[in-house]
Amino acid sequence: MDDRPGTIHDRLVEAMNSGVLATDESGRITAWNPRAQQLLGYTRDEVLGRPMHRLLHRDADGHVPPERDCRLLNVLRTGVPDHGDDQRFAHRDGRMVVCSWSSAPIYTGDQAGTPPETGAVAGLVIVFQDAADRAAVERERRDRMAQVQRANSRLRLVAEITTVLASTLNEEELLRRLVRLVVPALGDWAEVDLLVPDGRVERVAATHHELSAADIAGLEGPLPPLPRIPRGPLAQVLRGGGALVVSGKGDARSDEPLDAAQHELFEIMDAQNAIIAPLAARGETYGALTLGYSRPGQVYGPGDRLVVEDVARRTGLVLANARLYAEQRNTAEAMQRNLLTPLPQPGDLRLEARYVPATQVSWVGGDWYDAFTLPDGATGLVIGDIEGHDLPAAARMAQVRNMLRALAWDMAEPPSRVLARLDGVMAAVSDAELATAVFGRVEEHPDGRWHLRWCNAGHPPPLLITCDGGTHFLEEHGILLGDPDLSGTRPDGTRVLPPSSTLLLYTDGLVETRDSDLSDRLTSLRRHGSHLAQLPLPDLCDRLLERVEPSGEDDVALLAVRIPD
Repeated sequence: MDDRPGTIHDRLVEAMNSGVLATDESGRITAWNPRAQQLLGYTRDEVLGRPMHRLLHRDADGHVPPERDCRLLNVLRTGVPDHGDDQRFAHRDGRMVVCSWSSAPIYTGDQAGTPPETGAVAGLVIVFQDAADRAAVERERRDRMAQVQRANSRLRLVAEITTVLASTLNEEELLRRLVRLVVPALGDWAEVDLLVPDGRVERVAATHHELSAADIAGLEGPLPPLPRIPRGPLAQVLRGGGALVVSGKGDARSDEPLDAAQHELFEIMDAQNAIIAPLAARGETYGALTLGYSRPGQVYGPGDRLVVEDVARRTGLVLANARLYAEQRNTAEAMQRNLLTPLPQPGDLRLEARYVPATQVSWVGGDWYDAFTLPDGATGLVIGDIEGHDLPAAARMAQVRNMLRALAWDMAEPPSRVLARLDGVMAAVSDAELATAVFGRVEEHPDGRWHLRWCNAGHPPPLLITCDGGTHFLEEHGILLGDPDLSGTRPDGTRVLPPSSTLLLYTDGLVETRDSDLSDRLTSLRRHGSHLAQLPLPDLCDRLLERVEPSGEDDVALLAVRIPD
């Protein structure tokens, strides 16, 4: 070891934040850095050349222990590095300083290029720190790690909340999931208040880590209206303010009824500290998320506030999307239903129809059903599907439906001739390219029996269900409407309809899905139709939709006809 003042080695040792000393092979001190002087009080001149063991080493009673028990000197004998956490060193003023330490041997090689550890032990280097200082550093390190882990945990929570909330567009389910996700991660309890039309406020979801579901249910429901001039914290947030941290016990109350209702909730929740954050997006506030602690001493700090605000902001965006979805869906469904005409009820014949829009809100489809009385007294039946799932498809559907009605009324001819004429008219006056349809005529003959005559243009086959549960698909079918293959045909089919039987016409959304075989779905339709054969016609339609469970990938139109006894 180079002991000359001013060497690079000396400067590095002096710069270290730990005490450093070195000894020769006999244990006498040969180096002493400034930090060692700060820790033990001895100057460099006072320690150089003195025996390290007798000068510094002490046992629990403050005495110099036997040299054979000195782990520091043992490194000189064994050449094996050592370390410990509870070595007592004597301070110059007589007190004991408990230090953590590590010791390593110094080797002297006999020849240049010889590895040092192959030579004899020529001394040792001891690095030591005040154990209290080290404990403080370790506590600080643990605190920093805990903060990092907490931050990572919060980030994972926010990501999980975002994923879970984005998986539903049902507003009620969305908010119930929210309160379950934030408790107990961000508080002991949580609740959501929503603004509803006319300035009313409603508590729509609440939870507490100790209260039962029955207790929570009693907390939900209408609240006093939002005041025009907000004074309480909840009203301030709902009026467009930022997040507020409030005390559950000590904050002064305003005289507004909404604030009184909030304090009543705080008492039930035993709130000690709470934060109220707006559920807002695109410049509009939809409600407020309130989180709170019931345990004394738990408070929401700046970091907690940022996390809660982030969760509330993300929830506000999902809530805005859910409302936009609902609005678009309602508009699309209303438009689609307005395009579908009311059903006649001619004589003893009974008709029922159902329309179920696709779950994809933008899919305003081209599915339609229609029924009307013809000039000769027969009842015309139509089920059809225009290619496409958008507003233009719905508009083309209306065009084709009206043309088919007009042609069926004007032409007292077989259904195949009516559809053939429709082909030509579609090409001339409509933008519709391809369509499927079934057009049929149901009429009572003089012998009292009911007959169906129909033509199928590439559409799923109608299903005839007899009153005893027998089922028969009417398989006759021909080319699609708009099909350029002029060589294709569309045959007419005829069938006697037994008393109390049901004729079912439907679009492909009822039986087609991406993940199942069409033949299996058609078999399922027959089976369920058979089981429901004797139900009243409205019940048969409803139960059939429940049991078949359309995938929602496409619209479903359903037209059912019940033949009199």
